[in-house]
Parts: sequence; structure tokens; C-alpha cells
Amino acid sequence: MLDEKDRRILLELDTDASQTLKQVARKLHTSKEVVAYRIKQMEKNEIINFTAIYNSWKLGLIYFMIYVKFAHITEEKKQEIVDFVRAGRNFGWLALSEGTFDMMIGVHFSSAVDFETYRSELFSKFGRHFQRDSFAILTEGEAYPRQYIVTRKNPMRKVFKFTKPSEKEKLDTEDLRILKMLAENSRRPLTEVAKKLGMTERAVRYRKKLMEKKDVIVGYKLFMDSRKLGYTLFKCLIKLESANQKRFRDMLSYARQHPNVIYWEKTLGEWDIELHIEVSSLEEFYSIANDVRYKFSDVVRNFDTLLVTEDAPISENVT
Repeated sequence: MLDEKDRRILLELDTDASQTLKQVARKLHTSKEVVAYRIKQMEKNEIINFTAIYNSWKLGLIYFMIYVKFAHITEEKKQEIVDFVRAGRNFGWLALSEGTFDMMIGVHFSSAVDFETYRSELFSKFGRHFQRDSFAILTEGEAYPRQYIVTRKNPMRKVFKFTKPSEKEKLDTEDLRILKMLAENSRRPLTEVAKKLGMTERAVRYRKKLMEKKDVIVGYKLFMDSRKLGYTLFKCLIKLESANQKRFRDMLSYARQHPNVIYWEKTLGEWDIELHIEVSSLEEFYSIANDVRYKFSDVVRNFDTLLVTEDAPISENVT
């Protein structure tokens, strides 16, 4: 069971996982030894790991989502699909869910043609087990720190723009190898990164700073297994009535300020907006969902919800 100090450490690292132990300790008015011990315990219990958040557009990658509803499927076949998806070099995210769809798959490709080739292979192998499917293109995406985890809330949260229309940056193989290692564990010492890549620490630090300056790396965050802390993840798929830009911006502001919304995504497909919401109870989720419906009743045409029962960490694949 986590106490308030653990939760404040989590929020600090979810806001900026690159902070030193000393920086976090100073904000919590404690020692860096206490912070280090508590982080180690949470890592040991597989509650958290650390990742670099990068803008996929800067890598020349488009993020696609596939949604499927199963039909006549065994647990063995479901696992076969999961293994196939996760083994792909373009894998980004996978979640099992209850509701409109049973599985959500995130993949990134440099073109729609490459995505269609992948989708055709997936459906050729497993399509007979899909009752319904849909797909979407992520055109913009933001991630937010988990303000809900602490008692005192700060309405002005940091915004990680992990998908934002941008020109592709010229990155070489060494840049991508560094980015991959930081995505695997952003708190890994740069001396260790340098040793594994056969580079100097100075060169690694310089390239890392340059990727930050170019907004290739947009921040450092936690991947947290919220279920181990008693929280449940829901995904809301929202279709808007019209392209009212003011109301669209209002909904974005709502997402940025609500402590339980951890991702906001603008998509091109069957839905316009997707929200990831973490809550401590079903009642809390219904309260938030009804609040969204009420506040935006003039523009929300359809509102589907998915309860995420299992999800994999965001993949470190960056090429």
C-alpha cells in the first residue's frame, strides 16, 4: 500500500522522470536516500518503469490504431494474436478490453501503404476470428501526469505532445539507438548507454540534448501499472457532431485540466477524440463520462467506452 509520500514521488516522476534523486527529495522535503529506496521498492514490485516520450512525426512515423471484436475464439488463439502483434518491429501498444472492442493495437509506419500491408497480413492470419473491426490514424496526441494520485491537485499540468504534425528530423543510426535505449529506461545512466553503444558519454549527452532541443524527445515519464495500485483504465471513443473548432479546443482544455485524464488523442477514422481515463471505481468513471457528455452535449454524437483489462507498456521500437 502506497502512502502520500510514495504518491508524490510517483507524480514527480510522471511529470519529469529525468529528475535526479536530489531534485525530487528537495521538493518532498526528505532525503535522496529515502526517495531512492521508495523508487527501488516500486520497481521491484513492477509498479513502474521509465520511458522517454518522443514525437513520432519527427521520426517520419504515422501512428495507426486497429480495433477488433472477437468471434469464436479460444484463449490459445487470442494469445497467438497477441504474440504476433507484439513480435512485429512496428509494434507500439496493445490492450485487451471489454466493451465495443476486445483488443486495441497500436502500430507505426512511414506510410499508409505499409500499414495496409501489415493490416492485410493480420487479417489474412486471424480475420476469421474477428466479428467487427475498425481503424484510425492518430493525428495529434498528448499525455499528462497522473494528478489524481495525490490529495492536492495542480490544475496546470505538464503536456507531453507525443504526436504533433511536424517535419521529419534527420536522425542517424546512433541517434535512433540512443532514443531506443532511453525509451526502454530513461533513467539509465548515460555512462551505461555510452558503454553499450560504444560511444563516449559526452557524445551521448550531446545527441540527447539535441533531440530534446529539436522536440524529438518531448519529455520523460512513467509507465505505471495502475491496476496494482487499485486503479482501472478506461478508453472513451468520441464522435463529434460537427467540426466546431471552439468546442474542440474546449474539450482539449477539459482533458488537460482533468486529473484523471492521462491521454488525449485526435484521430482520423470512426471517432474524432479518444480519452484515456484512470479511476479508482466504476462509479467514478461513470461520473466523469457523464460530465463529458453533459458539458459537450451540443457536439458529442456518439460516446463508446472500453474497460482495459490488460495492456502492454508502450514499445521502445522507434524505427
